[in-house]
Amino acid sequence: MTKSEDKLSESMRVLKTANCKTLSGKSTLTYQIGSTPDSIVHLRIAKNTGGGFFSDEWIALDDILAVLKKRSVDSPIMSHFLTPLLKGKSVNTSAFVLAALSHLKLLQPLPKKQRLHELLDPKPFLDQVNLLMASEGNTAGATKKVPAGKTTKKTITKKAAVKKRATVKRKTG
Repeated sequence: MTKSEDKLSESMRVLKTANCKTLSGKSTLTYQIGSTPDSIVHLRIAKNTGGGFFSDEWIALDDILAVLKKRSVDSPIMSHFLTPLLKGKSVNTSAFVLAALSHLKLLQPLPKKQRLHELLDPKPFLDQVNLLMASEGNTAGATKKVPAGKTTKKTITKKAAVKKRATVKRKTG
């Protein structure tokens, strides 16, 4: 990981952590939506239950949408369109990102074409992201800043255990 990637991970505020199936449906991915201090929205793949390797680098949503909008209007979206945005660490990453984008309703598969997609209007997704960015509270852990490589669920569980111990001490003390 380069210093700039490390700084990006350190400053990223995880807005949402979710799961989806891969395009093949053989494994489950965990992906995250994050925001930098200057409100640039990013996406990354955090986990894969299958054996496929992937890169967990953050990719700016604006860059993803720009690449997808550049293609010919008649051309369906395929995972290799995203390859220029990735550092070349794994060929699976672009397909995994496509699966996450589909789960987020930014893309939809073409009928009877599992790996070919069309771009949808990003406004509903961006409206949701704006609500998450504006939120100061902890919506099931979605708005807490989570260090790179840690999942929100683990962080919430750890915080809940600490809170429970503190409550028990107050009651018994």
